[in-house]
Amino acid sequence: MKKTKRHTAKMNILHFHVLIARYFRQIFTNLSTLLPLILEAPVMLIILYVACSPNAFETKDVTQANVSIFLPVVMAALMGILNSYREICKEREILSREVFGGLDVSAYALSKLVVLSAIGAVQCTVLFFGSVPFINYTFSNPVEGYILCPLAMILTNISVTSIGLFISALLKKSESAILPVLLIIIVQVVFSDCLIELSGGAGLFKYITPSTWGIAVFGKLCGLNNFRPAYFHKDLYDLNEFIPILILIAMTFVFTALTIFKLKRAYRQKD
Repeated sequence: MKKTKRHTAKMNILHFHVLIARYFRQIFTNLSTLLPLILEAPVMLIILYVACSPNAFETKDVTQANVSIFLPVVMAALMGILNSYREICKEREILSREVFGGLDVSAYALSKLVVLSAIGAVQCTVLFFGSVPFINYTFSNPVEGYILCPLAMILTNISVTSIGLFISALLKKSESAILPVLLIIIVQVVFSDCLIELSGGAGLFKYITPSTWGIAVFGKLCGLNNFRPAYFHKDLYDLNEFIPILILIAMTFVFTALTIFKLKRAYRQKD
């Protein structure tokens, strides 16, 4: 069977809209899929409540303040990978039939990203504003802080979601994703340049770790470098807060492009 090669822009946009509606319908009509998505943010809020010191920013406790900005961002990254790592590989047979029927893989990959990004945005918003009552973030500019910090969490979630989709595109079975997923989670924790200090070559990994850039926004807006300047300073916390945001957007673009490239390459071989 010959795969349809030509796709008009109008047809691709139609596929994109139909797929978005289909994925939302699948999520909201399947309790086993919907329930974990609903529970993720509340469960992580409980962990935040237990683990974070409510007065860390007021007392300028650098260690506890780092924990308080580390956990929300890493949790956002964790939700991104958990939501996305199975999304493509679990639909391999369906995708193959639809591609041979004329479906554009770009529309397919982008629709996955849009749906998962919308879900991640809601989860991160709940997680951040749910933490505000018991974590007293001392933003130098509250308006900027309450806008850009949840935005940083959302973009961290979306960038890791794009990584999860790329991993899912590389694999044929979701069971094979366990090791890559564990690796992504470990990287977000170890190379986030927050709780663990790394030097030399290992320290360079922070620049390709999404959670690093999300944490950098929190560190800048909470003014952590001003807490104990004599013995605590991180260069990334001095960056303009829009630089990490732009880097997270760029990461999302790169991994989405890689996902589309991988799918196009895979199905081109079936012509």
